Order: sequence, then structure tokens, then C-alpha cells
Amino acid sequence: MDAGGRPTGKQRADPPDTVGPLDPRDRTQAAAVLAAALADDPGYRHLFPVRARRELELRAVYRLTLADGLRYGRVMATKLGDEVTGVLALYGPGAYPMPLARWLRQTGRIARIAVRTREHSLGIIRFGELTARGVPADCWYVEAFGVRPDLQRAGRGSVLMRTLLADLDTAGVPSYLETTNEANVGYYTARGYTDAHPPVPLAPSGPLIFPMTRPATRPAP
Repeated sequence: MDAGGRPTGKQRADPPDTVGPLDPRDRTQAAAVLAAALADDPGYRHLFPVRARRELELRAVYRLTLADGLRYGRVMATKLGDEVTGVLALYGPGAYPMPLARWLRQTGRIARIAVRTREHSLGIIRFGELTARGVPADCWYVEAFGVRPDLQRAGRGSVLMRTLLADLDTAGVPSYLETTNEANVGYYTARGYTDAHPPVPLAPSGPLIFPMTRPATRPAP
């Protein structure tokens, strides 16, 4: 899922943040950024309906996600001084969904998430199954993307996405992502993503998952 910002009609200066690989020592802080950024996402509002608990539940989920992503994928972050301001995590082809051996390695974290999320655990499992089913085998998968809410709409999400897409274009590889926030579809469309297939309902009465792909391209010579 994602929460980064929106493209505007005119070019603006990049924020003063640095951008680069996430320092593993900043994982807990980065998980908090993603949890805050995505707490009002339609999918997570459905999965975690208790607002008072939602952000804490998401922090636990994203600590697991980032622990795995740092080891088996790629995690980028923007930082302002010592503070993580934005995060983008992705997996290379074949690295997602996690195989059994990696799930077993995360047993302790999974148990803690189950305790914290309690009655919402089955919904999380269903969401994971739906997203895993749609990831093309040849694509880099954008698993998480978010900017701290008080710093959104200032270009940090754009810097992260631009850095990612430049690297993918240099390598000539496609990418894939999902969003449950229909308002974000235009943001990704402006960056070269198109509908991968029709939206998938998260639940019969729940929000839709919008899957999007971006083809492999090469930068202009």
C-alpha cells in the first residue's frame, strides 16, 4: 500500500531530505512512518476498524515487512537529519511472496502481530493472499510506500518514486504495485503505471484493490 503525495502542474524544488538505503537501525522509526502514513488507507481502515488500535497494529506489521525487506529486498528512505520522513520497500522478481522458510524465520514477529491484531488476523491473511496472487513473476514489487503525514505533499514521495523508477529504467525491468485508495491511481498513472487487471474486492463489502504495472523501459540515450 502507499501514501506519498500528488503530482502538481508545475515543477517544484525537491525537499532538503537525503534519499538512500534505509539504515537497519532506523527500522522501527521507518515502520512508524509507514503506519502513520497508511492509517487512513481504505484497505487498512477495513482490516483494522478500531481507529485507536490501528496505528499500533500497523507498526507491528511493518516492522516485520521491513525486517524481511532489508534482508531479501530493497528499502529506501528519505531522511531529514536523523528523522526518517518517507519509506519505499520493494522486492525483486521471485522474492515475493515469502517462501515458507522466510515465514518460519519470522515466527516470533508473526506471533506478536497475531496477539496485537487479535480478531483482525484472518483479514490480514486474506489481504496477503490476494496481493501475493497478483504479483507478476517478472516484476519488481512495490510492497510499501509512505511519507510521514505532517510532511506529505512536499515532494518526498516523488523523490522516492523518481529514484526507484530511474533505477528500474536503467536496469530495464518492469514493476508492479497495488493501492486500495482510488485517489492514488492518478498519481501512479502519471508515473507510467497502468491497470494490470480489473480491481479486486478485499471483501464482499470491503474496498477494492487496484493492481497496476509499469513496463520495462530504457532511459533515453
